[in-house]
Amino acid sequence: MGVVFILVPLPLTLAWSLPLLAGGGIMCVASLFMAEGAGPVRPPEGFRFCVFCSTLVPDGSARCPQCNGLQPPEGA
Repeated sequence: MGVVFILVPLPLTLAWSLPLLAGGGIMCVASLFMAEGAGPVRPPEGFRFCVFCSTLVPDGSARCPQCNGLQPPEGA
């Protein structure tokens, strides 16, 4: 995004691009030293995650007990 701000001739783009370029550079360097993630988090057997609030919802339940969100049908 910082490179785009430098290339697009808009007012104040240089002021916005420098912090974004610096942040992107820090993230690129930091990613070389960070451990790789363990993979996706899976719900325990008999549960699934609510599509709205990520609370555990029992399989077969039509609504989430936390946010009352209507859950999609099984397998969807």
